Amino acid sequence: PRAQHEAAEAGLRAEAAALAQRLQELERRHEKTCEEVFRVQRQALFMKSERQAAEDRLGAAQKQLEQAQEEARRLRELHGHAEDAARLVRERDRKITELSKEVFRLKEALNALPESGGPPQSPPNTAALQARIRALEEKLEETETRHSKVVTLYRSHLLYAVQ
Repeated sequence: PRAQHEAAEAGLRAEAAALAQRLQELERRHEKTCEEVFRVQRQALFMKSERQAAEDRLGAAQKQLEQAQEEARRLRELHGHAEDAARLVRERDRKITELSKEVFRLKEALNALPESGGPPQSPPNTAALQARIRALEEKLEETETRHSKVVTLYRSHLLYAVQ
C-alpha cells in the first residue's frame, strides 16, 4: 500500500504541477486578453472621438455650403437687378437722345423762321413751336433727372455686388 500510496501521491503531484502550469498559462492568456480588451476599448474610444470630430466638421462644411449657396442666390438676384438697371439706363439714354434730337430740330425750325420787322407770317405756329420746345426741354430735364437716379442706383447695386 505504501508504494501504491507513493505512486498515487506522485501522480497527484504531477497532476497538480500540470494544473498549476495550466493555471499559469490561463493567467497569461487572461492578462493578454485583458490587455487586448483594454487596447480595443481605447481604440474604440479614439475612433468614437474621431467620428464625432468628423461629424462636427461635416456639419460645419454643410453650414458653409448652405451659406455659400445663399450668397450665390443673393448675388444672382443682385446681378439680375443690375442687368435690369443697365437696361433701364440704356432705355433712358435712348429717350434722352431722341428728345435732344427733337429739341435740336425744333430750335433749328424756330431759327429758320424769318425774323423780319414786319408782321410774322404765322404767329400761332411760332408760339406753338416755342411751347412745344419748352415742354420738350422740361421733359428732357425730367428724363435726365430720372436717368441720373437710375444710374446712381445701378452703381450702388454694382458696388454692393462687388463687395
